[in-house]
Amino acid sequence: MLNRCVVIAKAKEPFLKWLKQLPDPCDVTLERVNEMSTAYLVPYFEEDAEQDRILRRYAGLIFEDQLAGWWLDEADWPVRRGVVTLNKWFDIEIHPIVLDLVDGPILPIA
Repeated sequence: MLNRCVVIAKAKEPFLKWLKQLPDPCDVTLERVNEMSTAYLVPYFEEDAEQDRILRRYAGLIFEDQLAGWWLDEADWPVRRGVVTLNKWFDIEIHPIVLDLVDGPILPIA
């Protein structure tokens, strides 16, 4: 077991609406956007109050990573990228139990 929790962000309609209004809009569905979701490791927590604090702490990073995955020009990103907007644009799944089934060190992908 790892001393981390996993956060997964699944796009909702406001994210899709944003994608379709970009200068070079893509014709994509929510199903397509959510096919390859990113899992984010965040600090381990046990209490619900800690979950809220951790989500607030990492909301901007998660939101910006989701935006950058589709569009790099930050001038076209929404100004507000905190937890409130994150929750409007994404369904957030938090999984507190993370099991590492690989017998070897966790290394970054280069």
